[in-house]
Amino acid sequence: MDNQTASIPLMLKQLRLATMVQHWDTLGRKAVKEQWSPPQYLSELCHIELSSREDKRLQRLLKDAKLPVGKSLNNFDFSAVEGVTKPQIYDLINQADWLKHGANLLFFGASGLGKTHLASSIGYGLVEQGYRVKFVAALALVQQLQLAKQHFKLQDELIKLDKYSLLIVDDVGYVRKTEQESSVLFELIAHRYERHSMIITSNKSFEDWDELFDDTIMTIAAIDRLVHHATIIHCEGESYRRKTAMQNVK
Repeated sequence: MDNQTASIPLMLKQLRLATMVQHWDTLGRKAVKEQWSPPQYLSELCHIELSSREDKRLQRLLKDAKLPVGKSLNNFDFSAVEGVTKPQIYDLINQADWLKHGANLLFFGASGLGKTHLASSIGYGLVEQGYRVKFVAALALVQQLQLAKQHFKLQDELIKLDKYSLLIVDDVGYVRKTEQESSVLFELIAHRYERHSMIITSNKSFEDWDELFDDTIMTIAAIDRLVHHATIIHCEGESYRRKTAMQNVK
């Protein structure tokens, strides 16, 4: 490093170009050796910086999403479940216009059919495209919103969730039928209606949602909002969670 270049690392640091700080000298030596033009060297250096930033951004999105580990599309066995296909899930990931319109995706089916896995795999695919996604168990979310309501901060809590293009609410069927839990779940659905998308998984079909909400009118209103712009997938078949467990026993 000569006197003319001694201040380069400091200037790059001041400009918050952390990856360039690490690579400018090594890449510069390579550029001289291979007789790159100045624009070619600068282009490669910028590419390394941008690539590093994108990787870091993806890691932040994944950390914030809190998606279940290992539940990607690559390891889902579509042959074990009827009512859903791999191309259908790929389309929901790769043709994500439904997020721009606040449309919803609803997975119904008995326990063990992979509803959570499918919802998570869509979440992973959308995060990779740069969308902000949040995965949360329905019961935990309802308790969080209920606590916020007790402190007169429910609206603030709902607004915080607006930063996520997609909210994955898992296992809605386990929400308890009480006036407090029913009301905050309805307010969440109403708040995001036609604004921000949700994926909901449930082992209870709509005809049984009177077990979730304390009021019939509220039940109908919630369902109407969810299905207005929605793709509904009914998963059927033998529990492949149980099937996998039995195979491991053999």
